[in-house]
Amino acid sequence: MEFLNLAFSFPSVILSALLFVVVIFWAITLLGFADIDMFESDVDSDVSQASSGSIWHTLGFGDAPLTVSASVLVMTSWLITIYAHMFFASVLGNGIVFYVLGGLLLLISLLVAIPISALLLRPLRRFFASKSASQSSDLLGLECVVATGKVTDSFGQARVKYQGTEQLIEVRAENNEQFSSGDTAVLLEHIKDKHCYIITAKPW
Repeated sequence: MEFLNLAFSFPSVILSALLFVVVIFWAITLLGFADIDMFESDVDSDVSQASSGSIWHTLGFGDAPLTVSASVLVMTSWLITIYAHMFFASVLGNGIVFYVLGGLLLLISLLVAIPISALLLRPLRRFFASKSASQSSDLLGLECVVATGKVTDSFGQARVKYQGTEQLIEVRAENNEQFSSGDTAVLLEHIKDKHCYIITAKPW
């Protein structure tokens, strides 16, 4: 009960709400109604290139999808805030002082969480780098297995075996072709600016 009281009281409640959003997002993703790169196509490629040398990229966030890095950051910030709230609850005071110091505690927790989250993501950089590298014309003509509940002209993921490893890639369907989880398709075209593939039904 003490843990729940901390989680749902200021300042921890702010990150608890964000964590709830993260959990809902990943639940929807597991059901096949969202994908981890759903926000990536909205980011202009020039902006991406300009930020490639930024501190964010250097720390390890740049190679991970926004949804993954944000989820790790929220989780880490939440844990740090919970424990900081527990240890410093007695010095937060009351009234307006409580909210001022609580807000400061939240800000410090977020700042501390950034390098820790980046460190946690570093082991995954190789996976995301290989995924990006595989999104090229080298995969055209290969078979893939649909991983999401459906594939549309703006949404979908599939698994493809490439150089001995299985990659999860973004795929799209055209001409109202219908695909569902487990269907086998062929990678027909690579859309470079959207970082995805057009798939079509197997001709055999």
